[in-house]
Amino acid sequence: MRTLIVGDIHGCYPQFRRLLEKVEFEEKKDRIISLGDLMDRGEMSYEVLMYVRRLKERMKERCVLLMGNHEWMAIHGRLDPLLRRMWYDNGGKATIDSFKQHGDRLEHYIAWMRRNMVLYYKEEDFQCVHAGIVKEEPRENTEETLLWTRLAVEENQYKGKLTIIGHTPLKDVIYFTGSWKDTDVVPYGVEKKLPKQGMICIDTGCVFGKKLTMMIVEEGRYMLEAVEY
Repeated sequence: MRTLIVGDIHGCYPQFRRLLEKVEFEEKKDRIISLGDLMDRGEMSYEVLMYVRRLKERMKERCVLLMGNHEWMAIHGRLDPLLRRMWYDNGGKATIDSFKQHGDRLEHYIAWMRRNMVLYYKEEDFQCVHAGIVKEEPRENTEETLLWTRLAVEENQYKGKLTIIGHTPLKDVIYFTGSWKDTDVVPYGVEKKLPKQGMICIDTGCVFGKKLTMMIVEEGRYMLEAVEY
């Protein structure tokens, strides 16, 4: 079974659908993992969330939805006015407007997000978190680390089990080996063996006019595909 891991979508619905078409996504056979930040900043957060919601209903455990810091702000901002303002100023307004265009409100889906979004996902050969990791076992990291940190990328010191992350938009997909200045740019369209340790960041800033990237994993090997904004 192929595993398709997609970086931060941020309301870029047309790009997401084009990317799925490009990799010939098969809903009845593939596993798909979103690294979080499905919404905010982009203009079509409603369409992204509704489409992913339908995928989850049909694919069950083969559709894995990680919580990103933007989903976290939307959920917890309901009870915290300062946090809600921070969410609104950091892309939440675009999500509110997107739902209004369809006569709907994000509040109707908060409970669904709580039930269906997780902080991490583990496979035998790799694991996924939204932002970064310090300790190899995801549950031993703080929620703040899993959702918000950029230090894991900036310091490049993690040498544990291979972890796929998003959150930090980069020009290229980067493999962080765990040795301070030792990083590799991962090329697109080239099949490679999965490394055993370190981190690969696949957030390539689609909502900022760059690319939406997907990592395709199968039988210990992987390849990158992307579509331009």
